[in-house]
Amino acid sequence: MIVRAYTFILVACFLWSLNPVANKVALVDIAVPQLVFMRAVFAALILLTVALYAGHRFRPREIGWRPFVLGILDPGLTSLLFVTSLTVLSASNTVLIMALMPFSQSILGRMVLKEDFQSSVWTGGVVAIFGLAIFFIGEDFNGSESIWGNALLLTVFCLMAVSQLLTRKIMISEIPTILATTSQMFSAATVLLVNMLLFGDLDSPLQASSGTIMTLVYLVFSMAIPFFLYNQAMRHIPVGMASLLLVLIIPFGFLFAAIFLGEEITLLKSSGALLVMIGVALPQILKSRKKTYSI
Repeated sequence: MIVRAYTFILVACFLWSLNPVANKVALVDIAVPQLVFMRAVFAALILLTVALYAGHRFRPREIGWRPFVLGILDPGLTSLLFVTSLTVLSASNTVLIMALMPFSQSILGRMVLKEDFQSSVWTGGVVAIFGLAIFFIGEDFNGSESIWGNALLLTVFCLMAVSQLLTRKIMISEIPTILATTSQMFSAATVLLVNMLLFGDLDSPLQASSGTIMTLVYLVFSMAIPFFLYNQAMRHIPVGMASLLLVLIIPFGFLFAAIFLGEEITLLKSSGALLVMIGVALPQILKSRKKTYSI
């Protein structure tokens, strides 16, 4: 079961790492409010269909309030702020926030959920942070726009820190993962609908190319599937370790941004990406060595 959990979270990381690129492509034709709302509502409908087909009954009173609050935070507010940051930042720059997660979540997981503190996660996190510093040393920053964009990302980080703890708390309960994730998406869609009605240009017709429509279809499934896989994995993986694995989004996201958007690949960024991946793998390497020595 634990191997399956790690597989789920790695697949989720891979799909999430494509999101900055896909969002950048979709933003050419679709405004932020409309884009984030369509993603959430279609993802919610897909998950609801799967849940009903699997024989579940969608009863909010039985599910409880936590998954709905989780959806407001993530992916509701996080997706809105993240996609907005993409309007002023490069796709590779927006994945910066993930490197902070191992440190904050190891501490919060210990304080709030009483999880064991894994020093190896911090060791790996330090290596990942060092790699990240190299990774972004050649990144261009464009004055106030970069400050605004990174301020949005910092807010996303704070929301994700809370949502990870809430996800872990929900997933160690008896609520089926598919129902929790469906509830999450419906509350996110509600928040994003309100945002679209207040701030979206509803008079502007949607004139997207076939390529943009296909990108939107991918974005819908890349919201529904990774959140389900991540939620399922969080039933078995501590918050600190899960947050460290999420750092893999950084090198993958950088690679996809270079391939699909033509963002520059340099030796410094490549070296940084490699160190990030080493940092992620380090806790498992140290854990395996301890088991070997104990035998």
